[in-house]
Formats: sequence, C-alpha cells, structure tokens
Amino acid sequence: MNHSGLTASVLCVMAAGATAPALVQVNPFRASPGQGSAPPAGTLRESPAPTGPGLLYIPEQPGNALLVTEFLGRAVYGPGKQKVGTVTNLLVDTTGRVIGVVLEVGGVLGIGAKEVAISFEALYPVREDDQEAFVVEMTKAQLTAAPAFKRSR
Repeated sequence: MNHSGLTASVLCVMAAGATAPALVQVNPFRASPGQGSAPPAGTLRESPAPTGPGLLYIPEQPGNALLVTEFLGRAVYGPGKQKVGTVTNLLVDTTGRVIGVVLEVGGVLGIGAKEVAISFEALYPVREDDQEAFVVEMTKAQLTAAPAFKRSR
C-alpha cells in the first residue's frame, strides 16, 4: 500500500470513530444526568432523570420505616419467646435495599458467640405488651447450627 492509500485508510477509520457514540462510565455513587421524578424505593441510582430537591429529602420518619438504631443491639426472639440472638449489623446492597440481618448467637456474655446472617424478610418487628421486639421462626439451636457469617473486610 502506498503512502496516500495508508493516509486515506487512517482518515476513514478516524472519521468512523468520530461518528460513533462515546462510551461513558457510570459512577454508581452519583446520580446520572437527566434524572426526573422519584423512582420506586431502591432504584434512585438507576433512574435516568435527576431527582428534584423535594424528592431527595425526607423531612420525617415514615410510619412504615425503622431506623438502623432501632435494630442494632436489639434482642431477637424465637418460638416460645426464647431469646435466640442479638442484631449486630444489617446487610445493605448497592441500591440501598436491606437484604440481611446479622445476628450474634450462642455463647455467654459474648464469649463463644458467632455471627449468623439471615434474610431480612425472616425478621419480623412486633409490638407486644408495649414492648418492641424482633421475632424469627427459628430456634436458638437452629441459629447456633447455622454457618457463621464471614465478613469480606
């Protein structure tokens, strides 16, 4: 191929590249440009339009929402109102959805205890005798026999 043929080939490739759309990396921790109305819970970061100021802030705790502090350190009871563990952490995915609850089970005064993670849907908040509690449909023996939760860091 002569010099002018090579130049023409390079110009063709450059021209084709100039008309192709640019690939943009999306940062999951920033809202994408062009977002608009409030998306369903857990989909804010995937929404194609920006959220308005009125949709971004929550001025008051909704009646159907609990704070993390209402979970942490709280006792969990199983069948027969037997204490089966204590909530030590919550597992939250990148969309903000709580997917699991980490419980400390077994042991006495934290000695010999282990952490076990269960599905968030397996934990039920209840109110009985003006006391708030969490209930699971698992016994202390079942939770103690469950595999230990492994933290990634």
